[in-house]
Amino acid sequence: MNQPLSMNLYDQVNQYFEESSDFVKEEFLIHNKKIQLCYFESLVNINESRNSLLLLEPYANESINVFDQIFSTFGGAYVKSLDEIAQSLLRGRIGLFSEDGSTILMLNLLHPQISRAISPPQTESVLSSSFDAFTEDINTNIGMLRSKITANHLIVSSYSVGSFNPRQISMFYIKSRSQKKFVNHINSLLEKHKDTEVESIQDLSKMLGLPKYSLVPPFLSTELPSESVRHLMEGRIIIFLDHHPFAMAMPGFVTDLWSMQGDRNYPFVYMITIRMVRILGLFVSLLAPGLYVALVAVNPEVLRIQLALSVALSREGVPYPALVEALFMLGILEMVVEASIRLPKSIGPTTTMVGGIILGQAVVQAKLVSNLLIIILAATTIANFTLVSYQNAYMIRILKYVVLLISAVYGLLGTLVGVVWICFYLSSMTTFHYPYVNSSIKSGGSNE
Repeated sequence: MNQPLSMNLYDQVNQYFEESSDFVKEEFLIHNKKIQLCYFESLVNINESRNSLLLLEPYANESINVFDQIFSTFGGAYVKSLDEIAQSLLRGRIGLFSEDGSTILMLNLLHPQISRAISPPQTESVLSSSFDAFTEDINTNIGMLRSKITANHLIVSSYSVGSFNPRQISMFYIKSRSQKKFVNHINSLLEKHKDTEVESIQDLSKMLGLPKYSLVPPFLSTELPSESVRHLMEGRIIIFLDHHPFAMAMPGFVTDLWSMQGDRNYPFVYMITIRMVRILGLFVSLLAPGLYVALVAVNPEVLRIQLALSVALSREGVPYPALVEALFMLGILEMVVEASIRLPKSIGPTTTMVGGIILGQAVVQAKLVSNLLIIILAATTIANFTLVSYQNAYMIRILKYVVLLISAVYGLLGTLVGVVWICFYLSSMTTFHYPYVNSSIKSGGSNE
């Protein structure tokens, strides 16, 4: 920001934002003193803010500087550089300038309602837990989490990252529960890369040094404060990125596939049953397509004769090998799932239900796929959504193709090899130096 030295900061600010139609400059009279105001009318509720300032009039003290009186009442910050003023204005502050431009006070008064209010979760349905969910406002999210944990050892660290489009990152941890080396590691990464522009979670992952092509989610995203509390109590770190309505719990573990805090609000037997259903869903989602191809195309001899005849009858007239048949329908199902997410809620369920039923019935009647495969893939898709967190479900959705391809070549032996390979793969993975196949941060981690 190179400006002529003859211009004071007030003139420089006006020149800097002169092309912004919502930037407003005006004069304001308080305590018989003329003050220059600058603000963005899209970010400031100026009428209410102006009324708040006028409340000082009856208590005016001529012997005290008017800026000091405003500062002592409303707080704010005195600034001296154009960069600080610009960043404050862009964050919704009001700039108060003295007539000669030598004194600048930035106030954070009232704002129009431009952020989403706290509402029920949109991506994680809960039955027996609190129904509030995080929003895009990071300060609201911080307040929600603080209100649920009154422990003295809850620490919040905030960082401003990026220079072109600065964004705020906040890190939560409970000092007495978290491992110091892990907290220091994340702190050092955020400090080291604070000049990195963070526009997405991929940018944040790159900043934290996470592998780009790993299938294992290094953290668990949740929009539920109650889940975040559980992660903090376990010793994990929670990270918020402003304008992102999810908390990221680090590190991620394999148990995140089937366990969540809301389960603990049921009796113990119910909780175990629910989690067993999710684990069953995990295996069905991972193995069902591969087992179908292995039993139909490679090892039909292991089936009882009646079942083998029934399967053969269902595939009568299907012109493709079982692998092509399965890949064809899996591709269509993946598109249906993605369409159901992207479509508006008012028409999404209807469109996907009608599309799924009509398409499924049509492909069976056209002898393009078998009835049995439709049943298998429907069970696979439903089982996939029993898993906790959409990111975890993505991992299993991808790994099932590995099992499917190996099974198509080697049959049941290939299915077994695929399962063993996945076990070795998950066992070899670490998230922030903690083994992924683990249940708690207290029982793992290296000294790196």
